[in-house]
Amino acid sequence: MKINFTKKQYETLFKMVQYGYWVASDTENNKEFSEMEQYLNSFAKDFGMEGVQYVKEYEIYDLSKELEDQLHEVIDEYEEGVFRDKLAYHMARKEFAEESENHEYNQEKAFIRIMELEEKYHLHIEKEGLRKLKIEE
Repeated sequence: MKINFTKKQYETLFKMVQYGYWVASDTENNKEFSEMEQYLNSFAKDFGMEGVQYVKEYEIYDLSKELEDQLHEVIDEYEEGVFRDKLAYHMARKEFAEESENHEYNQEKAFIRIMELEEKYHLHIEKEGLRKLKIEE
């Protein structure tokens, strides 16, 4: 089967594969994903895409530091968002567990309360960042 791409479509697919590879590279599918990433990278020159070069010594298509840095801006932004979401989620669950020792919640009220607590932590993190986060012993 043959699929035709415009230069713009190839660049978009290239980025999607790089982002996906970054997330999945430590999984058991690493070899499969690596092969797909290398295959797609092999067409970069054909599409006039700068920043991908073949390294004969290692027999791989590698990204330039500049291109890698561009891709990592998106990855870093994503990871920061995931971190903040998970932090708010876990802090809310912790506080809810403490509250639940003294209050009984039905399923609907528990869900609403957890959402309120998550929102509280999201707003706090948005306003203060992590500078007021403290672990007590």
